Amino acid sequence: MENKLYDACVEGDAEKLEALMREDKLILARLSLLSCSNHTPLHLACMLGHFNFAKSLLSYKPDFASWFDSQGRSPLHLASANGYANIVQLLLQINPKMCRICDEDGRTPLHLAVMNGQHESAAELLKASSDFDRGKVLRLCVVYNRLNILVLVLGSNFADLSTIKDEKGNTVLHSATELKRVQMIKYLVTRGDVLDLNAVNKNGLTALDIIEQMPQDVKTMEIKELLISAGSLRAKLNKGATSEIVVEQGPAAPDKNKKGVKKKNSKSSSNFPKKQPKKDKNLLVAASVIAAMAYQAALSPPGGLAAVDATTNLAPSYDTYKLKPATSLVSAFMQDYSAVFWISNTIAFMAALSVIFLYVSGARLHQRFLVWLIRLGMWITLSAMTSAYVCAVLAINPDEDIHKPGSTFFALAIGLVAWAGLIALTFVVLVFKSLSYIVRKFFTIIKRATRKKKKKKNTGEEGEAASGFSTPDTDTYIV
Repeated sequence: MENKLYDACVEGDAEKLEALMREDKLILARLSLLSCSNHTPLHLACMLGHFNFAKSLLSYKPDFASWFDSQGRSPLHLASANGYANIVQLLLQINPKMCRICDEDGRTPLHLAVMNGQHESAAELLKASSDFDRGKVLRLCVVYNRLNILVLVLGSNFADLSTIKDEKGNTVLHSATELKRVQMIKYLVTRGDVLDLNAVNKNGLTALDIIEQMPQDVKTMEIKELLISAGSLRAKLNKGATSEIVVEQGPAAPDKNKKGVKKKNSKSSSNFPKKQPKKDKNLLVAASVIAAMAYQAALSPPGGLAAVDATTNLAPSYDTYKLKPATSLVSAFMQDYSAVFWISNTIAFMAALSVIFLYVSGARLHQRFLVWLIRLGMWITLSAMTSAYVCAVLAINPDEDIHKPGSTFFALAIGLVAWAGLIALTFVVLVFKSLSYIVRKFFTIIKRATRKKKKKKNTGEEGEAASGFSTPDTDTYIV
């Protein structure tokens, strides 16, 4: 008899169900005694979308709407997941509380409807319950890219969407940005009434910060333009705007706050600006390249290395040399150039390694002393590399006429003059800036001291006037 019931359920034959009920009125009641029963007939009807059969079945046994299968899913879960909105509406009329029940995976019927993109079922479930977990529903809309359901969910009286965050502090805009949901972001940026475009997560990042950290492609560029055009800012710029407002309101603040603001502004406009992370990275790459060049020059010096024992046949104009393999030929035949080359190359190599060490040591590189130390190291490195290059060229071309316009030496001389001029100009500019900074500081100190003296003098005169004493006239004592 039970097999006939399940056959009627699979076929969706409501008339056959009524015939079975007339034949045996206890057939539905005995299903609770069957241990092998995983799904009730109502579960099967909801999975297959047999509305009339489900309606007839519920008229005989309404408590089937509250039964669960082995995975903790009610008939409402199955009807919602499969998108049978008419059956969902029918089940909600029987037991509306079932829309809040979670299965063994923690999913409600609304969650399953969202995951499978069942818009009509989701609409019926939203009407039946207003106290659902909106954060989880919104995240599912983003993960499964269900924009139509997201619009439906946001239409249910949201006060502030920015307060709904996941465990990482991400809003729905953060999540949509991470998954590059372009159409969803287009909609979200228009909902400034319920969504703060500059909200930050637990890492202090806005949606614009997240998209800028991703590899650049067509989607990321489009999303970035959408966020910027909608008024989204990076977290640092957002903080900067806030601090600017505080500075403008400075006259109403106490004197201590004013001094603090002035001191902060003077630091930011001083001659020692903080290094930007991008510049630091570029400088580290430059130092690494220079160190690699100096290392390679040490292994392969100008003129090469002696591969076999060298004799006078290799250098007829010199005395007899007996060179071991891998001996530098420049060191053997041009000792003057060789000494300068090796000294310059070693200085460049060690200076570049020192700059790299400062970066990887974890020191605070924004301090003025370290910034100047890194600059000095790079100056020494570049100057030493220039000196090593000049010695290498002179060693390779020993017999060339230096005064000949088309010669290598002539081009080298022009390059050295240009390099020296650039260094001199840069040095003059830095000295001028440093001196102007020192002069400004000096005059500031003098003005401050003068102001203190005047203030102290005025305070003394006011004290004398208040005590009733006056300075006697010296003319009255002259005889």
